[in-house]
Amino acid sequence: MYRTFRNQNDKIDDKILIRGEDYNHIKNSLRLGVGDIIHQVIDDKIYVTVIESIKPNEIICKITGEDSVEYESNLNITLYQAILKSDKNDYIIQKATELGVNRIVFIETERTVVKLDKNKWNKRKTRYEKIALEASKQSKRTYVPEIEGLLNIKDIEKSDDSLNLVFYENEDKSLKDALKGYNDNINIVIGPEGGFSDSNIELLKEKGYISVSLGNRILKADTAPICALSILQYELGDIG
Repeated sequence: MYRTFRNQNDKIDDKILIRGEDYNHIKNSLRLGVGDIIHQVIDDKIYVTVIESIKPNEIICKITGEDSVEYESNLNITLYQAILKSDKNDYIIQKATELGVNRIVFIETERTVVKLDKNKWNKRKTRYEKIALEASKQSKRTYVPEIEGLLNIKDIEKSDDSLNLVFYENEDKSLKDALKGYNDNINIVIGPEGGFSDSNIELLKEKGYISVSLGNRILKADTAPICALSILQYELGDIG
């Protein structure tokens, strides 16, 4: 079932209007027509709509009901992800969104290879937000994760009412042990291709982050966040 995210301005009485990129995708790529059903999210409410007419610049849909299924996880997860090379960040955003993350904050660490000025980061952020939006549509989310950054690791937040975790390959403490007495609010930090430096780990520990392991095998930087989020959703969330 195709899903769009609309604004309140797009809803007029029992109609929802679709314009722009969604219009082009629905009409020209998906080739949906009159009578086809589309789910549309407005302010976390999911409307079940049927295409009533297709005009040159807009699709008019009639609201037929609401979808009451809870698609969002009970966990509120922020992923602090060291920015990686090439398209690895795209992959992480897509999969983290599918796994229910609420917020992705890209960070710079001592061993981060990628260096971006403000202009380059802003361009990437725009693309990253689009990836998160498309992944939210595909995975039936009612919420599009926030994309933030680029943040220095020194400025990472630590919340007293959250479970704060940093995943470190030289740590013996297991994630399973750290989850005992958990909170629904979870902050996790994942390092760059070269891993965390000792000084970065000490910095995070001073902030109150618990250093944990994902096992004896060394995971690639773009595998680690997906593994961590999958475990968290299985152990504490809505998977399983």
